[in-house]
Amino acid sequence: MTVRIKHQVAGLLGTSSIALGILVPGGPIETRSFSHMNPLTLGLFNTFLTTLVLGSLLSIYFVLRSKRWAIIAAAVFGLSYLGVYGLDLVEIFPVSPDAMPPVLWVIEVFGTLLSLPLIVLSVQALQDLDQPVPANAPLLASNPAVIARTPQMIAAMVLGMVALGIITFATKSAMGV
Repeated sequence: MTVRIKHQVAGLLGTSSIALGILVPGGPIETRSFSHMNPLTLGLFNTFLTTLVLGSLLSIYFVLRSKRWAIIAAAVFGLSYLGVYGLDLVEIFPVSPDAMPPVLWVIEVFGTLLSLPLIVLSVQALQDLDQPVPANAPLLASNPAVIARTPQMIAAMVLGMVALGIITFATKSAMGV
């Protein structure tokens, strides 16, 4: 995979996650009410959106490290962004009695447009990973680091608490609570 492609995929992941992340219900952009929706459905949807944003941000590092699973995840994230924005733009889900604010519409169209090259470049990066390495190309020496589990567990717990806070805030705000 070329350095250029993996940097483009990482940049698109970061930009896509920021674009969706600023649309948290109760914020300055997403002002529609979803109080008519089942709280469980809304909570699950907000969990999906939060996982999409945080997963995209976390995968950037691994995309830059050319990890196969991260490239696959980037393509799935791209499809997810396309689906989330597409369903909202054509008013399938989530449906609100309030009109979509113009700024929200612009950001969703922008997010939809970002998702397309994210998908294409992720697939291209994945295909590049499958190409055999020429025999005369220098191989990078791998230097596996031993990382203590405690910092990873603390980071995972902090990330989980942040995600739970975002989900709770977004769900309560969308419900008008």
